[in-house]
Amino acid sequence: MLTGWRDFEHTLNAMDRLQRRLDRAFVDWTDPTWAGERRRARAAWPATNVFETKEAFVVKADVPGLTEADVSVSVEDEALVVRGERKTEVPEGYQVHLRERAPIAFTRKLPLPARVASDAVSATLKDGVLTVTLPKAMEALPRQIAVKAG
Repeated sequence: MLTGWRDFEHTLNAMDRLQRRLDRAFVDWTDPTWAGERRRARAAWPATNVFETKEAFVVKADVPGLTEADVSVSVEDEALVVRGERKTEVPEGYQVHLRERAPIAFTRKLPLPARVASDAVSATLKDGVLTVTLPKAMEALPRQIAVKAG
């Protein structure tokens, strides 16, 4: 039994959440707007985090299944560009029954918030995580100014 407007509001909110979940469950897979959302989500691969220290920017990107030969890193137009490709080849004589790891070619261009020393950039790939360290350029580093008595 409903005891007041508050209970009625909770009931309407619950019905609204249920309707949204049902809409997502029965989405029209041929709808071009849904395909556009999938394309945008795929464009954000690989998942990337960018951190800043006093001396450098550190970028970590998840690239599972890729080797050093599959990834390239460059600094172009004050942005970090990470390119790569994951291939899924079926060995000779094998038949595919399930394929969830799709091949993908990607390019991520991450704008840098300050100038970096591009000649000192380093990149390592370990356990499926690409780590790129971009040392800040000397003019971008904070500088301590001595105060003198006048």
